[in-house]
Amino acid sequence: MTMPSLIQKYRDKELIVRTKRVYSNIQNAVSLAQKENDVVGDNTFLFDPTKTSAEVVQAFAKYFNGSMVCTKKNDTGCEKFYYSVKYATRRKDDTTGATMGTNLSNSKIILNDGSLIAVNQMTSCERTFTDCKRDSDYNCIKDKDGNTELVTKMLYICAYIEFDVNGPSLPNQFGRDVYELEVYKDKISPNLSNLPGGKSLKNILTGIDKLEYTPYNIGESD
Repeated sequence: MTMPSLIQKYRDKELIVRTKRVYSNIQNAVSLAQKENDVVGDNTFLFDPTKTSAEVVQAFAKYFNGSMVCTKKNDTGCEKFYYSVKYATRRKDDTTGATMGTNLSNSKIILNDGSLIAVNQMTSCERTFTDCKRDSDYNCIKDKDGNTELVTKMLYICAYIEFDVNGPSLPNQFGRDVYELEVYKDKISPNLSNLPGGKSLKNILTGIDKLEYTPYNIGESD
């Protein structure tokens, strides 16, 4: 094995260890909050659809010792915690076809180990929406004539949690140091779809120390 390969393997291992720790900290914090409020099994008391993401983050943060809250980018000392990240696989802009990234723009908790947890609170735990039919990398599927097919989807997710195990430090890519969890009324589950690094997270949570992601640059075109 070459020296660059050994270095990459070491870095991946470090990120995997961090991922396990942050994932466990989130689950433990939710369990503690439920027990303290005598609502075991109910996530909506904390991830409340009547609250804003900022309000949820402020309530959630007290279960992480030594944490800091950033409700928005221009809060004091918070600007560096709002940055762009790449997806685990190439997602193309539906209009231009160029590869896309996304921003960690939601209110967030900064933990004392340098990791961060962002919360995107939904206004309902049940909602219907219309979207194009998409492939496993979340790109719109087009027929031979270049047309997309619209489908109606139903979601039962109360909130999304995105966490970056080393904060603003690189690589800032889903499937490497960034992951997403889905908050339902009665459980919190890892998002195992390709785009937010589901393959890597599934590996990590099942004891397989392997990260699966695609190296790419935002803005690339075929």
